[in-house]
This record gives sequence, structure tokens and C-alpha cells, in this order.
Amino acid sequence: MATPEILYIGLVPGSPSHARKLAGIRRYCAARGWEAVPVARDSSTPENLRAFLRRHCPVGCLVDGVGRIADLPPRLFGRIPIVYISYDGGSVGRRPVFHFDADAIARSAFQELSAGNPPAYAAVGFPRPWSWSTMRVAAFKNVVRAAGGRCLAFRPRPFAEHESEEAFVARLALWLAALPEHCAVFAVSDETASLVARAAAARRPIPWSLTLLSVDNFTDICENTTPPLSSIQLDFEQMGFRAARALGDEIARGVAGSRNILRTSCESKHTTVGPLMVARRKSTSGRGRHEPWILEAVEIIRREACDGLTPAVLIERFPASKANFNRRFREAMGHSLLDEILHVRLEAACTLLAQTDTAISAIPGLCGFHCDRSCDALFRRRFKMGMRDWRKIHSRK
Repeated sequence: MATPEILYIGLVPGSPSHARKLAGIRRYCAARGWEAVPVARDSSTPENLRAFLRRHCPVGCLVDGVGRIADLPPRLFGRIPIVYISYDGGSVGRRPVFHFDADAIARSAFQELSAGNPPAYAAVGFPRPWSWSTMRVAAFKNVVRAAGGRCLAFRPRPFAEHESEEAFVARLALWLAALPEHCAVFAVSDETASLVARAAAARRPIPWSLTLLSVDNFTDICENTTPPLSSIQLDFEQMGFRAARALGDEIARGVAGSRNILRTSCESKHTTVGPLMVARRKSTSGRGRHEPWILEAVEIIRREACDGLTPAVLIERFPASKANFNRRFREAMGHSLLDEILHVRLEAACTLLAQTDTAISAIPGLCGFHCDRSCDALFRRRFKMGMRDWRKIHSRK
């Protein structure tokens, strides 16, 4: 019997965000016995889509709008279940859509930038007025105002008014020059922040005159900008995992054969995913430390937590003492290393309970728990019920 396939449509080869989303998708697929097939953005046109669908006969599709692929509305997929990720391209009806949480990003940015008690704040949107950029700027302004602060915003030209990168930087340089001294600047993406750094170089040196924080934490941009950019790391891997899990839910409902259930379940399907951590570099006055190994540690946990990974075994892979590692991890993530491992194991338990008929007695061992009793206690503490009752409510087999 052929392995069921899901298509991840819109992949940009070499993109770190897409690679991490694909890792999350594959983490979910591994638990289901599925295969995730990435489809490059250049091939993701309405004309090519039908050929891909005929060739692969997927059980479902994930459509990623990052990179601004062609509009791929649900009608092109027929009866195949679909979930959209960061998608602004046209109407998706009542299909599930996953976005990054603009409000959570804004709160994280303000918490980081406010540490220096700046007299004012500013927000810079992407050179093109995409909706995700507009939402991040608006959310940051709201957070600053709620805290009693002042926030100025630099806006891009409308889509109808083409503006070259050079013109954007020149216009931005004049705007930055007029900002209050020691203003804290939030840029909606690393790409945007690199343009801010270029525009500020002559008159407003960073971090001495302005501080600058961006979003994405793409190291090829952040490390090669002068000065290196502090950036909010988005949880791309979790975005991929949760979108794939939602697709699994849609597929299960389709197999159940109830159109009414499918329509009801899709009434409110816009789901957001929060940021992961802040990677600190020189653009925010060197505050704190940049620990690139924290993200590596999180990725290892998500791959290996169910294989019995322990904090001690993980720490041995890094050149840091146990106390130092745990302290830095908690500072970046807001919780302990063990909490992250247990969180991934409980997620895996929920997937097995909802999507398979695996015996409950076997689930603790499959999820990396060495003691059935401790697994049951943790599960009850988090969900306020035992695994058997949870399965009765959430089973989608």
C-alpha cells in the first residue's frame, strides 16, 4: 500500500523559514505514517497545480503564501482538504489559515525595546504594504500606546505607486533623521531592518543614536548587517507542525464523510502562532547575549524528545555548563529545558490519542516517558482529565 502524501505547496528552496516549517510538517507526518512532498514556489501556478495533483494524488495540501505565490483558491483543489499558511492571496473561503500572531510579536518587541527606557518608539513597515506588515506595525503602535508611550510609523507607498529600493531608503533616511534621540525602532522583518540600518548609517548610528529590533532572525541577514541585528525568532517549526495537524483534522473529517461537520468546523479557522525567542545582537545596544545554540537545542528537542532525550544528554552536546545552559535557555524561552521536552512529549501523546488506535498503555513509552504513572500525572495536570477521556472527546479516527 502506497504511503499517503501531503503536498507542501509554495516552498522557496534555500529559505530558512520554509525549511523549518517543512521540518514541523514532517514531524507531524512521521507520527501519522505519511510523507510530506515539498512543491517549489516556481511550480505553484494554477496551470501546474492540476498536474501535481494528478501525479501525487495527495490526501491533503498545505499552501504557504510566504513568497507571494500565485493565488491558489480552494476551487483549484476540488475535494482535497487544504490548510493555508501565511496566505494573503485571494479568498480561501472557510478553509483553515495559520498566521503568526502580530499582537504577540508586538508585545515581545516592546518588552525587548523598552528595557532601555527610550523616550520614543518608531515602527517601520515592509517596502510593500502587505497585510502582515501593516498588522505588525498597527499592533506595535497599540502596545506602545497602551503603555503610555509615543510611537511614530513609517509607511510604504501604496501598491499602485512603484518605489525602488533606493528611493525607499532615501525617504526612510530623512524620516529617521527626524526621530527623537535614542528612539527605539521596530522593523517588521529582517529585510526591512537591513534597509533601516542602511538608511540610518550616515546620520543616526545604531545602536548609539537609535536601537533597532527586527523579526524572523534569518542569520544570513542579521549577521551580515552593520551592526548585527537583534531579531525576534518566529516559531516556524511549530507553525508547520500545527498546520499539518490541522490538515490531519480536515482529512479525518473528510474520511468521516460528514459535510455538515466539515462546514461547521471551518467557521472560525484563523489560527495564530506566537514568537519563539529574541536573538540579541548589537543593534539593541548589546543588551544580553545572542545564543544561536538555543534554537538548535529547541530543534533537537522537537526531533528527539520522544526518543527519551533528557536535559543532561542534550546539554552534553553543547560547550556550556549545566547551570549556565539552563539559565540561558530559561532567559530566552521563558521556561525550563525540561518543560520544553515534556511539552513536545505531551503533544505527541495527543496526536497518537486523536489520530490512531494505539493502546493507551503503549503511549507513554512511544512518547519518551519511562514511567507510565508520571506520564498520566502530567497529562491530567495539563488537560484536567485522563488520556482515555481525552481520546473519547478528541478522537478523529
